[in-house]
Amino acid sequence: MEKKILIIDDDADIRFTVREICKLRKWRTLEAACYEEAAPLLEQERPDLILIDYHMPGLDGVRAIQEIRRTNYSIPIIVLTIEEREAIVNRFFEAGADDYSVKPIKALDLVARINTHLRYREQLYADGSKNITPRTLRMIEDCLRSFNDPVDIETLSANLDISSKTLYRYLQYMLRSGVVVADSSYGKVGRPRTFYKLRQQ
Repeated sequence: MEKKILIIDDDADIRFTVREICKLRKWRTLEAACYEEAAPLLEQERPDLILIDYHMPGLDGVRAIQEIRRTNYSIPIIVLTIEEREAIVNRFFEAGADDYSVKPIKALDLVARINTHLRYREQLYADGSKNITPRTLRMIEDCLRSFNDPVDIETLSANLDISSKTLYRYLQYMLRSGVVVADSSYGKVGRPRTFYKLRQQ
């Protein structure tokens, strides 16, 4: 089935670049210059993934993501941004973004990220949340509670003997439900890793 990618960016050149990249992958693109233009497309077209700019007229990317997440918890959202500061990146994740790609856009990086999240979406939401069990949720919560600091998915997997893919599905559900929050940590090289912790009540 043809995948639909919604591009929300006020820069026409960026939309053109992303459109051409998507065309090579035979993905159909929908375009909007701001959240207000994108809102009816979300309702009418039901895209499979959203690429959204951070700096936009009207609602910025963070506030737009928050609006999208009010009604749509499953669609993957990747932020397009020149920002790499930890505080800004954490705002993306706290608002509900799944990933980010740094401008200027690199085709291979963007395609890899889109492919990853399209696959996760098929895995995570094909059956809705029916495979989410209260027992496993409690196990994950108890494990997170046992650590003083946020932990990454590999640490959780080793402690719970649950596969990383399954944990990702549960953690995404818990993020949407507001049970956990995600933090990103920067090392000396490479992209940040995502760490999870229980939301403080």
